[in-house]
Amino acid sequence: MDKLKTLHGGNITEAIKKYNTENIIDFSANINPLGLPKSVKNIITNNIHSIIHYPDSECTDLKDTLKEYLKIGAENLLIGNGSAELIFLIAQALKPKKVLIPIPTFSEYERAAKLTGGKCVFLKANETENFEVKIERIIKFLPRIDLIFLCNPNNPTGFIFSREKLLTLVKNCQKYKVTLVIDEAFIEFVKNADSLTMVKIAADSPNILVLRSLTKFFAIPGLRIGYLVGNKKIVENISKFQPAWSVNSIAQLVGKEVIKDTSYIKQTREYILKEKEIFFKKLKMINGLKPYPPSANFILCKLIENRFNSKTLSDLLARKRILIRDCSNFRGLNNKFFRVAVRKRDDNFLLINALNKTLNYEL
Repeated sequence: MDKLKTLHGGNITEAIKKYNTENIIDFSANINPLGLPKSVKNIITNNIHSIIHYPDSECTDLKDTLKEYLKIGAENLLIGNGSAELIFLIAQALKPKKVLIPIPTFSEYERAAKLTGGKCVFLKANETENFEVKIERIIKFLPRIDLIFLCNPNNPTGFIFSREKLLTLVKNCQKYKVTLVIDEAFIEFVKNADSLTMVKIAADSPNILVLRSLTKFFAIPGLRIGYLVGNKKIVENISKFQPAWSVNSIAQLVGKEVIKDTSYIKQTREYILKEKEIFFKKLKMINGLKPYPPSANFILCKLIENRFNSKTLSDLLARKRILIRDCSNFRGLNNKFFRVAVRKRDDNFLLINALNKTLNYEL
């Protein structure tokens, strides 16, 4: 993490060029395996004419739909060009001097903080405890920091906080006037998402922010759309740093419609709940591999076999047209870790077979 620019999963274009192959099965990006909601293609086709006009800078229609979906006010919402944009806007607007980041986690928190002159304090989760982040340890830092970035469920470890633990942290952050940013990019994949989300708490609090992404759950990462929830005053402050027309017209239209698709939402949650458990059990049966318990649509794995590291394994599988996420560049992990997304069952079993063959048969 010495370099501010960090590599991420899902770079299909690079993989096609590097390995000179097509038809890649991508486990490196945590995208809904059910693919686009059926309505998306029609929305794009029927509204293609809208791209000759500038988009609505305020994303009014999308906010109106989201406020009903989340049961909060439109003034509590800021729509972004993916939740990644919002991470950087938060850092720009608040300019925290000291930022606490439990690790391993999403690298863009660190990058955003450092670009605005912030000093990062890292709290490393214990591998032997399935990377559980202890609230008590975080609270001890509160008198000495300005802001916390917290990913829930956490990427890449899959650890997820209980509502009780989060409420304890919220209370203490309010006491010490520390801004708490809770990134819920993957919470829609969690069975009890509605009881775990801090959206309503954020809407009513002066120093709690929640980030959400539409791109992962609705399989539209190419459209780049996410949103922030917070108190009216802090949302207004952050919005001042956002360029005009940040969210394109098609993204706004698609976002407004997909969150109404209750059938797709229900089907996805049921599918992920079932398939991730089957996938996890199969991964546990592979000699030389330790998978960590998943909470969302991805699974972190550790290589126990000494003759392989994550870079070597990633390369071997890529030559078989299978992409996994090498996690060696996550702060707090090393070259024994990789992450895989939950895909369709046939794909998952194909990866299981490839891992079995590669780890236990190839010399």
